[in-house]
Amino acid sequence: MRKTKFNWEAFSSKNRMKIIEEIKNTINKYGYIVNFNMFSDLALSLSAEVDENQIENLYNDLEKHTSMSKLDRLKLNLKSKKEAVVFLNILFARGTGDVSHIKPMVDG
Repeated sequence: MRKTKFNWEAFSSKNRMKIIEEIKNTINKYGYIVNFNMFSDLALSLSAEVDENQIENLYNDLEKHTSMSKLDRLKLNLKSKKEAVVFLNILFARGTGDVSHIKPMVDG
């Protein structure tokens, strides 16, 4: 069965380690992180699997912590019981481009 895919971008000027923890906890309320890649202290990319009927709730909760790209409501199926995949790219305003970083405690 084919999964619906959502591509989101987020931006934060908060402390990077704090926002990563907030995002991790938010995603874990609705699903789970399946892949996580840190690109220096400027950006990270992750993918998560979430029940499709929880996508809007996840988006709204993430938006409390970051500035998010627009949610494509045409893709939403709030009655669906299948899993959807969320690809989330996060940019950090306070980054310096230093590739040496502390690896956060993220599931996945």
